[in-house]
Amino acid sequence: MVTSTASTADVQVYDYRYKHDVADLRYFYVVNPASPHSAWALREIIQPASRALHADYGVSVRPLAYGDLPEPLPGGVTYVVYGPTNPLTMPPQEQAYLAALAAAGARTNIISAYPLTDANEDHPDYARAGSAVPQLCDLLDINAIFPDALELSRGIRTNTWQDVYVNAIGETIRVKYQPTQSADPGDRAVLERLRREHAGEVAELARVHREHHLWQRKPYTDGSIMFTHDGYWFASQTLTDKSRMTAGDFDLITSFDEGTRSLTYTGERLPTSDAPEFLVLSSLLSRHGRRPRLIVHFHHRELTRGPRFRDLVTDARIEGGHFSAGRLFFRELRRKRTDWFIIREHGMVWIGDSVRDFEEYVHRVVLPGSDRAAGDC
Repeated sequence: MVTSTASTADVQVYDYRYKHDVADLRYFYVVNPASPHSAWALREIIQPASRALHADYGVSVRPLAYGDLPEPLPGGVTYVVYGPTNPLTMPPQEQAYLAALAAAGARTNIISAYPLTDANEDHPDYARAGSAVPQLCDLLDINAIFPDALELSRGIRTNTWQDVYVNAIGETIRVKYQPTQSADPGDRAVLERLRREHAGEVAELARVHREHHLWQRKPYTDGSIMFTHDGYWFASQTLTDKSRMTAGDFDLITSFDEGTRSLTYTGERLPTSDAPEFLVLSSLLSRHGRRPRLIVHFHHRELTRGPRFRDLVTDARIEGGHFSAGRLFFRELRRKRTDWFIIREHGMVWIGDSVRDFEEYVHRVVLPGSDRAAGDC
């Protein structure tokens, strides 16, 4: 096995102090020349995702030859999508190249292609992906996009262009709202007060995340937390390590405007990319009953895509980061008449009033059967 020189603990690489401009972002794709599905994946997955990214965000996705590394982009973000490949049979040379991409600072997502049986079912060996692929991702510092699509004409389990599109945004643009940083001394005073008041609760939430592994890929890429108050919100900063967070990793959000897709905040880094849907959700809940004091979005390797609680999975995927998603969250809670639900292929949302309530929920709902991990990174 190849050991990556990149440090997965170096969260400073993901330090969003401001919203990235298109000029700060670079996108590449690398086609795996050894895959029999390369031409198909380029045509059906990579190129449609590239067109959508250009149409929606004005970015261009450029080809990069296999074996080449992108030039450094100081202060910017470099994204690479690579594939298709079978992570369970990836040879050392291929692993070395992916590790080199990560070491060069590229956020690398891979398109998977697992062969199916003649009956169009997963091979028995695919069950290993639940543990082997996350370990490979940690080793190489990459992300294997979860393969939900069955491409029967090619006999593979793979990804869609929509998967690549969503993951590319999450790795680069991430924050979809328009932020305004408040310099009001009064807002700063409220932030410091809330950091003192919530310090113990944040420490307890970090412990619960750490003890029960409430993330799927990385603790600083997955999940978000918001404490609600009358007139303002106390929210985790984007890409906060939930297993090591302190109250200093939280911002004060003072206002938002759904029409202009904007929010105003005080803090050292941008609020969580999930802030828009949380703000709308808490506001709708306060109008139609009672505002929850705490909202937690988290991931779990079994529950996100596992067989349990299928009745609590949303019918459709909900793209996070949009204010409109908060209305869909509200609808799910009302329709399912519960205090939590599973976003299809994207983790859980729980609402309640205290960290103690959240931990009781984790023990009651999440832990049974949690040793049966499932899915890619």
